[in-house]
Amino acid sequence: MTLLLCGAPNCKGGGQSEAGLTKHRNTCPEWLDHQQKVIRARKEKAAAAPTAGQDALAAARAGRLSLKRPAPADLQARKRRSPGLRVEGPSRSHQAPPPSPEPESLFVPEYDGGGNSDDVVMRDVESTSTADTNGTSSAPPNTTTIDADTDDSAPGRPKRTIRLPTRFRDTPPEPLPPVDLAPLPEAPTSRLPRVVLIVRDTFTSFKNSFGLWREYPHRPTYDPDSLITLEHLSNRFRQPAVPNTPPQPREPVASTTNRSASHLLSWQNNGNTRKTAGELNTLVHDILRHPEFDIDELENFDATRANRQMDIEAQAEFPLLADFKETSVKIEVPSGSAAVPSRFFDVPGLYYRGIVSVIKAAFADPLSRHFHFAPFKLFHKIRASAAQIRVFSELYNSDVFIAEHDRIQRRGKVPDDDPHCTREKIIAALMWWSDSTHLANFGTAKLWPIYMLFGNLSKYLRAQPNVGAEHHIAYIPSLPDSIQDEISRFHAKWATQKGEILTHCRRELMHAVWKHLLSDPEFVHAYKYGIVIKCSDGVERRVYPRIFTYSADYPEKVLLATIRDGGICPCPRCLTPKSQLHLMGLVRDITARVSKARQYLADKIRTARRFIYQLGVAIGSTRVEDLLKETSSVPTVIFDLHRMLVVDFMHEFELGVWKNLFTHLIRLLLALPNGKDLVGELDRRYRQMPRFGTSTIRRFATNASEMKKLGARDFEDLLQCAIPAFDGLFPAEHNARILKLLYRMAQWHACAKLRMHTDPTLEHLKKLTPEIGRLMREFKNTTCSEYKTYELPRETAARGRREQRLAAAAAARASGSTPAAPTPTPLPVPAQAVPPKSKKEKTFNLNTYKWHAMGDYAPTIQLFGPSDSYSTQLGESLHRLVKRMYTVTNKRNHTAQIAARYMRLKRAKAAARMAKKHRHHVAYGDDDPLGATPLDIHHHTSRARRRPLDMYNDFDPESGDPAMVDFIPKLKDHVLGRLQKREFDGDTHEEFTPDDRNTVRIIGNRIYATRTLRVNYTTYDVRRGQDTLNPRTSCFAMVHSAETEAGAHPYWYCQILGIFHTTVCEVASNGEHTTPQSMEILWVRWMGVEPGFRAGIKMARLPKVGFVEESDPYAFGFLDPQHVIRGCHLIPDFAAGRTNDLLATQGPTAARSPDDTEDWRTYYVDIFVDRDMFMRYFGGGVGHTSIGTTDEDNDPTPMDDTAAGDDQPGSQDSDDSDSDSDSESETEEDLDEEDLDEEELGEEDLGDEGDEPLEEDIGFDDF
Repeated sequence: MTLLLCGAPNCKGGGQSEAGLTKHRNTCPEWLDHQQKVIRARKEKAAAAPTAGQDALAAARAGRLSLKRPAPADLQARKRRSPGLRVEGPSRSHQAPPPSPEPESLFVPEYDGGGNSDDVVMRDVESTSTADTNGTSSAPPNTTTIDADTDDSAPGRPKRTIRLPTRFRDTPPEPLPPVDLAPLPEAPTSRLPRVVLIVRDTFTSFKNSFGLWREYPHRPTYDPDSLITLEHLSNRFRQPAVPNTPPQPREPVASTTNRSASHLLSWQNNGNTRKTAGELNTLVHDILRHPEFDIDELENFDATRANRQMDIEAQAEFPLLADFKETSVKIEVPSGSAAVPSRFFDVPGLYYRGIVSVIKAAFADPLSRHFHFAPFKLFHKIRASAAQIRVFSELYNSDVFIAEHDRIQRRGKVPDDDPHCTREKIIAALMWWSDSTHLANFGTAKLWPIYMLFGNLSKYLRAQPNVGAEHHIAYIPSLPDSIQDEISRFHAKWATQKGEILTHCRRELMHAVWKHLLSDPEFVHAYKYGIVIKCSDGVERRVYPRIFTYSADYPEKVLLATIRDGGICPCPRCLTPKSQLHLMGLVRDITARVSKARQYLADKIRTARRFIYQLGVAIGSTRVEDLLKETSSVPTVIFDLHRMLVVDFMHEFELGVWKNLFTHLIRLLLALPNGKDLVGELDRRYRQMPRFGTSTIRRFATNASEMKKLGARDFEDLLQCAIPAFDGLFPAEHNARILKLLYRMAQWHACAKLRMHTDPTLEHLKKLTPEIGRLMREFKNTTCSEYKTYELPRETAARGRREQRLAAAAAARASGSTPAAPTPTPLPVPAQAVPPKSKKEKTFNLNTYKWHAMGDYAPTIQLFGPSDSYSTQLGESLHRLVKRMYTVTNKRNHTAQIAARYMRLKRAKAAARMAKKHRHHVAYGDDDPLGATPLDIHHHTSRARRRPLDMYNDFDPESGDPAMVDFIPKLKDHVLGRLQKREFDGDTHEEFTPDDRNTVRIIGNRIYATRTLRVNYTTYDVRRGQDTLNPRTSCFAMVHSAETEAGAHPYWYCQILGIFHTTVCEVASNGEHTTPQSMEILWVRWMGVEPGFRAGIKMARLPKVGFVEESDPYAFGFLDPQHVIRGCHLIPDFAAGRTNDLLATQGPTAARSPDDTEDWRTYYVDIFVDRDMFMRYFGGGVGHTSIGTTDEDNDPTPMDDTAAGDDQPGSQDSDDSDSDSDSESETEEDLDEEDLDEEELGEEDLGDEGDEPLEEDIGFDDF
């Protein structure tokens, strides 16, 4: 074994390993004396004049290349492949036409209207300068310009550009600059009458380095953004605002429970129901080994009695956190006869909390320090431009919040007992979620919670499941089965009207619950006059609760909006008839949404209820239908709430429009001659999709075509990877059309789901929506009309089960009409469902509400802010807590037990937020943050030396591996260029001489391999994201291109082969050397843009890249990690197949995984993998300081009702009936619950015990 020498004079010892050498040196007197001498010598030289050795080193540097050297003359020539290496992909219908003589900018996403448009060439418009606080731009640093050879007529395959990435400047996010707060109003000194003059004290803040500033219509008195730190702006790290697990509880006000029992109960009620190893550690170390814990105090301990006593003590300590109350609500049921009056029935089991008490508790909670009391408009100034762009990011900077706040300042009433109140008037912005959820995989246990959150709090904090921002307001009871027995004896026509009576009762129950909550006298008084609350800054303000949004899925929207399911007008916001829903995006559709906005028809509702309740008319009678059927209304009393019923991205698009399109594409594949083989190929491609990020794109383990147990985030992944999966599966005449449709669908998905919108992105969404409508109608009228499609096997099986249930229900009704028998006879139930004899034809249907709802996204975002603020995904994620709590109940009266446990957890979290003295502890059940990447640095990798590699033995150029050729010269060129601090890496080794390379010393001739590289980056919405790169699974990275000529792609791509760190120095001719420094290096295999393939937003094509040929001397090289922007998702071009031409060897090579012997010819760049990636190609991201903005054409494709590809009026099946068409059912009950649970976000989607921030996924998978 090689002995590592000590290195000290007169010492021949050492060690056989790095650890042994270190141990020897720590005890070697010769080495210690040598080190002291070296340190003294360095100090003396630093104080003296430059030595001759230093002068020689400086002269040697001056004689080499200048810092801004020109590119080699043959740089472009050697990027060409010889004709013999030309790689031909299979011919496809979307083969690009010749390049346009006048390339266009990347950031002009126009639409071609008829499908024939010029190419959008991706051009880098980056500048490394950033705007200062005054909005000016500093001059960009000197950069090297590489002349591009654009002559594509030369022989051989055109180049794939790979060289010289630009120096990347990483700008960490920062909060908005502080504002100059207004003085608080003083209390009046007299009671004399006065005239109130309202003056707008408009205030504009300074700009931050991203060009963001705020404009307040009224000068604020409190600025919560002044509390924001870089930790709060991170998407990948647990926020420090609230500890995850409650620390030791505080001393109760009047404690009668001993300390040992208190500690034990705090562990039981910490919200974690999965007692993992971490939880066991917490029990042992934080509870059992606590100095105050005494086992003798637990004699005669009873958990139920102790919890009850703890609840009493906690209520005294936190009086605002009152327990749930239980009550019953009354619903009025008609008798069906004019001679018999209607009756009120009590529905028990409503558990609720007073809204006002919850508001008071929320404003007293420490989390309210982050509440925004004053709304503002957020603006962004583009560098080197006078344009001021409006930014939409939160509810408190939306138009509706600003308008309501202004109305409260002008017209907000004060109570008669305080007529001279001068307290500041603010709004408590209430946002509601409700959704029924099953609590168990088996059985009928369910819960229907109503959640309330505050729009005053940033959505980034609201979305954290452990922050405690959500408030459970009520658990809606179900209509008890026993009520049917009472109604059957009371209603005169129960046998024939049972269905419509029960449906009416369920609607009445829903609104009876809301009437009970909103008619509370305390809430009514607060809504009218406000309530005085001492806020977190110690100042009393008058708070006016206002309801802004209500997020629910479509079945619940039907209940809330009091419209009939499957009616003539199925939209809860407008009166567009079902027969015209397919016209989404056309001018007349946009006009109808405004001119036919849905309103509450109070007079007609009162008349219909008089018919039903006083005259005994049937609910579905002609007299009632004549009043209500035209607008699909129902006879239930509400108020005009239709505007607050916001769009539902998860159910309407991901589980609606996209799922229906994906399903029909599979039907079309099966309709082709070799359909089963094509579907099998589709499944194979999806299974080969590379994963991306922690959970952004996960492996498709099962057949995608079967869609078994897929959630919303799974369908999102299917869309983001759809283009490479479907490419080439359809005939040429349909392939281009389908790929363009898939591109636009992914583009609309990314744009509508942005977390930060600007005026340009909203304008782009408004233009894109009609384009989506045109493409979908063209797809229906061309591709879909040429094939006869049938149900998928899963749909056929589901239909069989549904028909069986209907038959069983019909048999039950028939048996119920027969005379009663002494002994009930059970109905015969088949042992197994009999599948239908034949498949049913299925056509592609656009007359659905979910398709129609796509036209409401742009107006809703402009009114309420980005869609993620009110997404139903947040409400679905909140179900995790009640499901966990259900598992620890005894399953009897589970609603009461869940309510009690929720309040215990709420009080425990309140105690945790108020306990300061234990915040420095790290709970044993949590991950220790030691070793986490600091947010203010660009990248981080381990400095461990567990994997030393010898440069000459482990990277032998004679090994036959092409990746090893010239490894050492390239490495030294790279190191030398960085030591000389050049603008670009000096790894073009023909520019350096052997003498230059000999000045580089890599200490010990060793480099050390590490597993991962973490790269921090600033997202488009000015937050901190992180990608983890490794050579095995997440190996693709992107860097800025140095090319500035027209038509250049803005990024270059590479595959990371190794992540190294080493210690290097530079030696002069006289032996003097610079101070050794550590250096991190990436070993990469370069990729280049596919020559001749035209891509871009206007062409609706993903960019294509591929590996540079082995013959190119720079196919492999080295990269400074500082250049890496972030990881990227490259998907193989499955239609082009694999090849061995790019890397001829079939033996083991560092350039491929051990299982591969060939390379994919090309890769698609998945620009839709997350929203941040999309904005890097679209442009205009506020946080992307080095990327240009969108510059769309002001004359887009006109939204004409007779545009190319649009169907003419009447081309869709007209259906104004109250039932759904047979071709495509609108309801989600077509498939059994055991078949799909796509509304439910599984535990695997949300993380273990909710410890991590919501991601996209749960759909929040991108940033």
